[in-house]
Amino acid sequence: MRSRVLIVCGLLMMAAAPVRAQAPKDPPADGAWWYRGTAQPAAPDGHTDLTGVWFSGGSGDLSKIAIEGQEMILTPFGEERYKTVDHAKDPNTRCLPPGPARMIMMAHPTMLVQRPDLVVFLSESQNIFRLIYTDGRGHPADLKDFPEWMGHSVGHWEGKDTLVVDTVAIDDRTWLDTSGHEHSDRLHMTERFKLADPNTLEHVVAYDDPVFFVKPFTTRRLFRRQIGDRIFSHSCLENEKDIDNLVPTLGDDGRE
Repeated sequence: MRSRVLIVCGLLMMAAAPVRAQAPKDPPADGAWWYRGTAQPAAPDGHTDLTGVWFSGGSGDLSKIAIEGQEMILTPFGEERYKTVDHAKDPNTRCLPPGPARMIMMAHPTMLVQRPDLVVFLSESQNIFRLIYTDGRGHPADLKDFPEWMGHSVGHWEGKDTLVVDTVAIDDRTWLDTSGHEHSDRLHMTERFKLADPNTLEHVVAYDDPVFFVKPFTTRRLFRRQIGDRIFSHSCLENEKDIDNLVPTLGDDGRE
């Protein structure tokens, strides 16, 4: 009888003991696949996986990277605005979101995270994000009433390797580049993302805005994969000391 009591007590004590997680026998190698040198897997839906941390440098002047035959041609209004642009009012300098055109072309890396129904851009610059819906939805009917800093983006795949993104309703307070090219609320961007090789992301963009450009123009740029699977924290206003000292870059006559 005594032995039975001891066995029951032992079982009760085992049941009350906390369950401890077992360490995996073969823990994964440190870091994500995209910089471990392992073969690139396909995404869960069979498309090329564009996931990774990418960098291209500053946005510069989009007219300099336009594809031959599809150059930027400004309307008279667009030309006048460009000639008289005041760089002291650059929205990025004033810590406003950069918009979809400049977001991926910043002096900070951007992480791209891909799911079958959604692609997310996470920028180290100001810790901003951009959502691209790839679940078959269209743009909402009331989007013109609610422009967004990053616009509204929906995407689809051409074949298995090219992500096509359609973006509208972009807040017209953003600029297209550091050079000072602006846009209206009628801007329509069509982007194509494709791996040129495992460590190079090709980004081809068609910009259509009849207010600022005579016809649509197209740019092409390459982004390099970065080592690591981490982006850091950045706040535009943290330790900012220059914004109060900005002065207009144009004189009273509209000339530099």
